[in-house]
Amino acid sequence: MRHLDSTLIALLGAVVAFAAAASPAASADDGTRIVDLQRHTTVREYAGWLLFSRWDGARYHLATAHDGTVRDLPVPTQRTPYDADAGPDSRGRPSGVVSLCRGSCDLYVIGFDAGDKLRPVRNANTRGHDEIAPTVWRGRLAFGRRYSRDKVIPYTKRLNALRAHPSDRLAGLPERRCGVGRPPSCRRIEDVGLPAMDLWGRWVAQSWTYQPLNLAGFRDNEIRLTNLRRSDTRQLATMGTGIAGQTYLGPSIAEGHVAFFRACQVGGGGCPTRNSGAIRYRISSRDYQLAGASEAWSGWAWSGASDYHVPSEYACTDGEPAIINYAACGIYRHSGLPWRDIAAKHIR
Repeated sequence: MRHLDSTLIALLGAVVAFAAAASPAASADDGTRIVDLQRHTTVREYAGWLLFSRWDGARYHLATAHDGTVRDLPVPTQRTPYDADAGPDSRGRPSGVVSLCRGSCDLYVIGFDAGDKLRPVRNANTRGHDEIAPTVWRGRLAFGRRYSRDKVIPYTKRLNALRAHPSDRLAGLPERRCGVGRPPSCRRIEDVGLPAMDLWGRWVAQSWTYQPLNLAGFRDNEIRLTNLRRSDTRQLATMGTGIAGQTYLGPSIAEGHVAFFRACQVGGGGCPTRNSGAIRYRISSRDYQLAGASEAWSGWAWSGASDYHVPSEYACTDGEPAIINYAACGIYRHSGLPWRDIAAKHIR
């Protein structure tokens, strides 16, 4: 939110303080905690395996959880949560892909079996550009490459492709957005972020953030869907980030749906249950369903049968980084979401 003026920054601080005083320690009281955490994290899922960032009191470890067992992967520790995803390798076995930054950010893959080692993706990594938001599916990667503050382009490449063969470009954000502001106008977008993607078969779901040029205030957020051939690209959801810190978590593709979560980072009325919570979009029919919720979460993933979520950074620390709220912080599983049909106009 670097474009906020001092008045808005002060107001947001007041909202955060009020929400902290008014909110309970944990917002995940209707789920089962399956992993204890000391700090917030994103979470990804494949075939019952969870991939997440585990804080040990000093640094993060890239970790898995499966059948009640939590294990740190042999990946260099770091001070921030990992940019990573879980999916099947070329043989269908659970695996992960992660972007590690040492000067620039490069891609690495690793299996989840004991003894599997971290391997660089030499045929996709570049010098001078960051490879981010990686996702893996049966020997194929999708990832973003950052060229500048305002330019991120998504690509795909098979892990066994020749390095000399360029990565294939995927559809991404348009360079301009129309209909924002009063009167409506077309504006170039800047300060582009690609928090996450999810690859499943021929489909790639994308979560984007950006700032419309010269439109002071909050960022815009989008969930998009495209296929590997760039022949079918859809905008599934869009919203502006308000004073409550609205954001999309996910996305996840499962059972013919793209699912994501509309969350707020502080309390209040910014995420009403009529249009917030878990949202899923059926790819074949383009219909939407909602499991309404008003939650301040920092991580969310959906497997088709269950969803997994992590409370917000504030809930995990009570607003003090040196404090660990053990009663709230963890990964929670909830099954049987109460889906109901919802009109697209309420999401888009």
